[in-house]
Amino acid sequence: MQNTLELIKQFFINIDRSDIDENMENLLSEDIIDSMDIMSLVAEIEKYYKKPLKAEFIKAENFESFKTIENMLEKAFI
Repeated sequence: MQNTLELIKQFFINIDRSDIDENMENLLSEDIIDSMDIMSLVAEIEKYYKKPLKAEFIKAENFESFKTIENMLEKAFI
């Protein structure tokens, strides 16, 4: 099975944001990604896990870095 950071990288590649990597921080607060990117990421996440991501997890702070996305995925799906 793919590790979570590789999986997150693949999600970004799938939404045509291969410029984003695991070393980047403050993705949303520094306008590196925007709300459209988040919605595309959510769609990729839901497609991968084959179930919806609950609204309670779709918060700005959960999309600031690979680590915060990883933490969110662990809480939501594991």
